[in-house]
Amino acid sequence: MTISLISSLLLLTGNASANPWETVGHPAPLAPASIGTYTNGCLSGAEQMPLRGEGFQLVRTGRNRHYAHPATVAFLKEFASSVAHNGLGRLQIGDMSMARGGPFRSGHRSHQTGLDVDIWYSQDKRAAERPLTPWERDNISAIPLADERTHQLIEKNWNDKVPRILRLAAEDDRVERIFVHPTIKRKLCAIAGSDNQWLRKVRPWWGHNYHFHVRLACPEGDASCKPQRPVNNAPCGADLDWWFSDEFYAMLKGTAPTPEKPKPKPMPQQCQQVLNAP
Repeated sequence: MTISLISSLLLLTGNASANPWETVGHPAPLAPASIGTYTNGCLSGAEQMPLRGEGFQLVRTGRNRHYAHPATVAFLKEFASSVAHNGLGRLQIGDMSMARGGPFRSGHRSHQTGLDVDIWYSQDKRAAERPLTPWERDNISAIPLADERTHQLIEKNWNDKVPRILRLAAEDDRVERIFVHPTIKRKLCAIAGSDNQWLRKVRPWWGHNYHFHVRLACPEGDASCKPQRPVNNAPCGADLDWWFSDEFYAMLKGTAPTPEKPKPKPMPQQCQQVLNAP
């Protein structure tokens, strides 16, 4: 049965728990391309990230979400190497994209075009000394830096390496945005003081208390990739203050309405070709 027929049957039967993008375990044998937007697109010609290399160790590999555009893999290898050379440890890299990108059944709204990657703030001591076993990769726990319920920093978990690692990423021209928990962004602003221009790309967003989310810009010459608007906010301005306003806390406590989720848009037509490829 072809993937396109499977997709049609899933739509007809309303089986929302099954996702054709999650049934394909290998990349589409097509030219590398990030197609569509970060939250509505797919990926052709993906490359799988190695399990381990200079300055990095993959985690949660049982999910099979360690594919990306080759430009993302190149960035991660260079970024991790820079982290290692600066004495900042070994990054633990979590979810990237699926083999052909596309939407997840759960867990992510973005990560669809091979340009998004989650990196844990914490670093397992065992990973610094040796490769993690398959069981360890899927069962070690990330350490949160902020409490999502109280919206407070967990001071005992804070690591002074975090700002230095984030700055290395933010000052790379290939990076479009970095998402962190609002409480972590506030801590970074306090540490940076007036030396905060690098924080312009570091955006406060829901979750992201145990990992930061790096988003790359569209690869040069990739006409099928739809970019986001450039970040024009102040590095530490009113958009950060909102996350600590009465309006936000009312939403957090459930006493105020939360924004409605946008209705899903049709995927780019090219994605059907990616999904159907052998």
